[in-house]
Amino acid sequence: MHLPWFHHAPAVSPFHFPTLPAGANSHISLVGIQPAAGIKVIQDIIASATKSLWIEMYLFDNDHVAQMLLNQKAAHHNLDLRLLYNQPDLPPSLDPTGSRRFPSWVTHNKAIRIDGQRVAVNHAKFILVDVDVPGKARAYIMTVNFTAQALGGNRAGYANREYILCDSNPDDIALLKAVFLADAAGRPLPTIPDGSNLIISDINALSLVPLLLRTAKHSLAIQVEYLNDPPGDGALNLKKILLHAANNGVAVQLMLPPLSPMPPGVPSADNNETYRVLSPTIAVNVTPQYFIHAKMIIADQRLAFIGSQNLSHQSLHYSREVGIMISNKAIVSNLQATFNADWKYAQGLAAKTHHSR
Repeated sequence: MHLPWFHHAPAVSPFHFPTLPAGANSHISLVGIQPAAGIKVIQDIIASATKSLWIEMYLFDNDHVAQMLLNQKAAHHNLDLRLLYNQPDLPPSLDPTGSRRFPSWVTHNKAIRIDGQRVAVNHAKFILVDVDVPGKARAYIMTVNFTAQALGGNRAGYANREYILCDSNPDDIALLKAVFLADAAGRPLPTIPDGSNLIISDINALSLVPLLLRTAKHSLAIQVEYLNDPPGDGALNLKKILLHAANNGVAVQLMLPPLSPMPPGVPSADNNETYRVLSPTIAVNVTPQYFIHAKMIIADQRLAFIGSQNLSHQSLHYSREVGIMISNKAIVSNLQATFNADWKYAQGLAAKTHHSR
């Protein structure tokens, strides 16, 4: 597999980073933590749409969600329903003949980078509800795909740790609307206003996500599916940023999915090199209760990031991704409490595994 970022990662000086956004506050709410929220949180979001429902999604194989969309369209005939998908294999309800002749409101994501090249992966996961209705428009920024494992658990008993945020900030909604329209048409993305809390690949993610890691003075709590980047001494080597933080007194806790290889059918992720490089300088936990599909960073228990971005140069620069910074104290506290509970469970499981050997 050719990885375009391996030999051509952009050279960015650490001395030219922009200012880190302060974080959203009153316009943000945490509406779902998976797997506890289950599929109902998506059902409620879909059911709330009366004028428009725009969805940009990476993986979509959950037929229950597909049926919800069809039912909502039937209930509101004038509903402006749009789906941008990444992979052409969609649920049976959207492809009953198996010929990939989808409803007219289903479109392949044509996202391109700011340099005009196609993005590596259309990995964003967000929903816009009643986008042009003042006072009712909402954006849902998520780590979840429309899969059973992401929405409460699959038949094999595997479930993800995921987060879903609701953003009612008109400026954020307008920007995400512009992103959606650009990706639908295959046009370059709009510029992001200074101070925006939205983190979008490939506009500002490669500068702001590493900057968030660098700004931590006391603690970093991270849940991410993948942490990998090309080797070298570049200023944006993410593993080196974390090692530098740990060596300067920052308490870094990194929670990853189980390492591969695992038995067939058991979810895992290839972070073996990351685990080898960071341990034992950094506390790395790979025995979670749920599969860590979330992409979450909490710096100093005051500023958090939630989004679709993994900690890799491909995700931050070459894919389409959407995330947001959060400074709302109640939300950050809730995210930190969830992280702490996941960490405690994983420590206990690791201890049991060690003693049983």
